[in-house]
Amino acid sequence: MYVNACIDERGACHIALAGGSTPERLYLALSSEPLTKQIPWHACHFYFGDERMVAHDHSDSNYAMARRALFDRVPIPAKNIHPVPTHCEQAADCAGEYETVISKISSLDLVLLGIGQDGHTASLFPNTEILTETQRLVSAVFVDKLQSWRISLTYPCINRARRVIILAQGTGKASIIQQILHSEKFMSYPISQVRPQGDLIWHLDQEAFPDQ
Repeated sequence: MYVNACIDERGACHIALAGGSTPERLYLALSSEPLTKQIPWHACHFYFGDERMVAHDHSDSNYAMARRALFDRVPIPAKNIHPVPTHCEQAADCAGEYETVISKISSLDLVLLGIGQDGHTASLFPNTEILTETQRLVSAVFVDKLQSWRISLTYPCINRARRVIILAQGTGKASIIQQILHSEKFMSYPISQVRPQGDLIWHLDQEAFPDQ
């Protein structure tokens, strides 16, 4: 198992989690038998690819979902969980705080990402300023179509990861997957700029990728 290999090699595994229904099913599986006993949870550190500017117990919070589906179900030390701060009056201030946390590690061992119907991933949405960020590891972004602020890992952070896994499941993702794989417009989608120094793995089910 990749997580175990990271721990054997470097003593810990640093993982950035994604929000959404597909990752939630993954977390529930990992925290259930037999997988839960195969992972040395004490050596895993968890971060988040993005977060909404809501309280950590809010129903829209990625942290709240991960806590219900994973953290509350397995023996992870509290000090190993690194949620995105959302208490600041300005999203940029919270982004700065989280960048301080992320910058303490040389690179993430594993980044889990989803994909939206518009080709966004994490909170890297089309036509937003965060797409041109080249220095910061974490940034705040205002998403016009959602009329809300979000905090997200940036390309410089994601692309220095040792492994990135993109998760997509269900017929609702089939259209964007087909466009990305078979369209000349591939480079116009934010997810096209996910190019980690390590492995990039697409994990798609039959409904999301019927051509496989």
